Amino acid sequence: MNPYTFEPVKPVVTTKFGKVRGVTYGGCNIFMGLPYAKARRFEMPEEPDSWSGVRDCFRHGPIAPQINKVVPFPIYRGLHLLQREDENCQNLNIWAPVTKNDRKMPVFVWIHGGGYFAGNALEEYSFEGLRLAGYGGIVFVSINHRLNVLGHLNLDEYSGRFAHSANVGIADLVLALKWIHENIAAFGGDPENVTICGHSGGGGKVACLYNIEEAAPYFQRGICLSGAMGDRDEGAREKSHIFADQVVAELGLTKETIDQIQKVPYDLLAEACRRADRKLHFGPMIFSPVQDDFFRGNLLSAGFMPWSADKPMLFGSTLGEFPLVDLTVDQKDAMSQDDRLAFVKKRFGEHGDEIIGLFRNAYPDHDILDLAYTDSRVRIPTAETALLHAKNGRDNTYVYNVAYDAPEDGWVPLWHGGDVCYIFRNQDRVYVLNEAVYGNMMEDVFSNLVLSFVRTGDPNNRFLPEWKPMTAEHHYTMVIDRTPACREAYDEKLVQEIRTYGPAFTFHIDL
Repeated sequence: MNPYTFEPVKPVVTTKFGKVRGVTYGGCNIFMGLPYAKARRFEMPEEPDSWSGVRDCFRHGPIAPQINKVVPFPIYRGLHLLQREDENCQNLNIWAPVTKNDRKMPVFVWIHGGGYFAGNALEEYSFEGLRLAGYGGIVFVSINHRLNVLGHLNLDEYSGRFAHSANVGIADLVLALKWIHENIAAFGGDPENVTICGHSGGGGKVACLYNIEEAAPYFQRGICLSGAMGDRDEGAREKSHIFADQVVAELGLTKETIDQIQKVPYDLLAEACRRADRKLHFGPMIFSPVQDDFFRGNLLSAGFMPWSADKPMLFGSTLGEFPLVDLTVDQKDAMSQDDRLAFVKKRFGEHGDEIIGLFRNAYPDHDILDLAYTDSRVRIPTAETALLHAKNGRDNTYVYNVAYDAPEDGWVPLWHGGDVCYIFRNQDRVYVLNEAVYGNMMEDVFSNLVLSFVRTGDPNNRFLPEWKPMTAEHHYTMVIDRTPACREAYDEKLVQEIRTYGPAFTFHIDL
């Protein structure tokens, strides 16, 4: 019997702002594009307007305008969904299982990646929350919010009304969490059991929310997936002012005429940013939160603020995050084991033998060529941030690293974001990860570790061996591979050596 069928009777739910109508499919009530805020450009968000009657929530809401054009993955890595773009993008989506009791369900809040400049709540087909919600008995919520120049242009030196313009993108998320807190019970969710989760830039946003006092009452725990990127506060404010000054100059505005910036068409505003970037070469990461009295700073520089320091955290990363190697299947097939060893030794020069020894100790079952793909850029700040959190002494810090090799390009360590489709039980929507036997295993492992954490703050479950929390003394990591294992400080020297002696990582996307 097909569990995914459409029900003709559409559910209606009453929210603080009015009634909404969704659809029922696969045992879940689904609502799309619910407004949680409104805002004038570069200003802090406010609660949305109320409405009379019943608002149909059948369509994905508009996403933030995209300042750069994203090149989709090859089809076998996941389909991207086209979305309507609009500055009024503060909306969220809900998947809520249909239940026959009054017990409130845990709430899982998905915050998309793309740095702070790109992406949207449903940018990939595998980001749909239907299966995880139904399988796990949770309410799944995903959020759209302001990005790039609209979310993070720092105009605080131009006008008091723009005092927090560098942070309005994450301020949107705070208001979304407030909306969830006040309304999710009507959809079957428990407002006192909310977990925020994000990947990449979304993981960074989770970290930001830990250091925003206004957000603290609205969530109980957080999951940061490949989103720990190190200390990014130093010099950030100065650079944000330099960039804003250049953008304002490109638009022909001054401090006296700055209010006109709210009326400039987005395309012209984006083009002014591109011209500024061609002169300053800051790149899209200039669109990031800036430390102020609203956002207290990034975790590795400012530390955890007292209002959230004790909340449980789960950190994840992958072995292959952003590989700095490009080998085709044909090239790999032509390489003998001696060729592969020589390739890796050349990559690390005089330190090759030492690093190869460290890799074989850390990953004894892996082909030596996997060393060429091994990440340090995400793994190191992930471990550092987790260790900082673990110093709260609550034994509520958990870390995983995915060492699973995926059947692409002659088998490669899982890449940045490869774990998300498994978490959402949508492996079949990323063809290359829908591997016989191990695809199902990974889906059970990842979805259940997240569900266990969402329910209790502890990711241990029947699909994994005992998972010990990281502490100040014991640096435990669950290494998720074909045979998962919880290991202590197993790769610390390896990734430090890779960072020191390997090829330098560069990240650049044209605006």
